[in-house]
Amino acid sequence: MSSVFSYDFRYDDNECETETSVLQAEVEDSIGDIYLNFVEPGSLAQGGGAIDDTRHKLLRAKHEQFIHDAINGLPSNFAVLDSSQPWFSFWCLNSLDILGCDISQQLRDRVVDKLSHLQSPSGGFCGGSGQLPHLAGSYAAVMAIVLVGGDKAYRTIDRQG
Repeated sequence: MSSVFSYDFRYDDNECETETSVLQAEVEDSIGDIYLNFVEPGSLAQGGGAIDDTRHKLLRAKHEQFIHDAINGLPSNFAVLDSSQPWFSFWCLNSLDILGCDISQQLRDRVVDKLSHLQSPSGGFCGGSGQLPHLAGSYAAVMAIVLVGGDKAYRTIDRQG
């Protein structure tokens, strides 16, 4: 298992084991077990882990459709994500970008409009309507705005507030 992931990227608890560091190691090991199902066994000896593209295909069109469906509105049982609106915009845009999908101007405009309504007059972005602005929501909103790009999007950010 340990040969799959470089120790440069695994969590280092600095020899001070805590409940959190133990749980982190368990998560990393669990991900490693899943990862092993997707690699060619012979490539591990070379420090690799080459993905066998003949066995596993990314269904890009289905992923893209799922992302577009999600960004157009989630079912009511996802109401718990209401306070994560900037994050959801960022995750969806970033997913489309990673997949190499075109992000339509209409979608870009919708995201900018939505985020502009989540910006607080006192500065920063809220996670949802009527909520207080905070760093996490502001970070996600700015990252989404960067992914949208363009003057209109960048002007959305109140740099004075």
